Amino acid sequence: MKCATLFFCFYFMSFFVIAQTTKLSIHATPPIILKAGEAHTLKVSVSHNFKTEQTGNLILSLLNNKTQQSVDGWFLNVFPFQYFTTIAGTAFDAEFPFTVPDAFDGKFDILLIAEVDKIKDSIRFTVPTRKK
Repeated sequence: MKCATLFFCFYFMSFFVIAQTTKLSIHATPPIILKAGEAHTLKVSVSHNFKTEQTGNLILSLLNNKTQQSVDGWFLNVFPFQYFTTIAGTAFDAEFPFTVPDAFDGKFDILLIAEVDKIKDSIRFTVPTRKK
């Protein structure tokens, strides 16, 4: 019993330390489901622990979940690449508008990648779609 308790304490403490030392972190809430033909704006926030100003970039890729092929053009992902400057204590907020094509059927993946001076963070979501 003591061994299991000690393991869980160590596990949660190590997670807490890792979470606090992350230099770059992406936060986004993906849609639960989208209809064919529906326009959506994905709101993204990038937080950081940099003390100095640095330039970074944030990339949105939309992929067919089944084939893992890009569907950026088909989904009208017109702003897939955004630059930002880190300001101490301030998160960078961005919006990525896209539209699910009328003919698309299935799931697609949202892949977000943030990079500042060779430090990266990424996050991936799978979103189902349904017919109109």
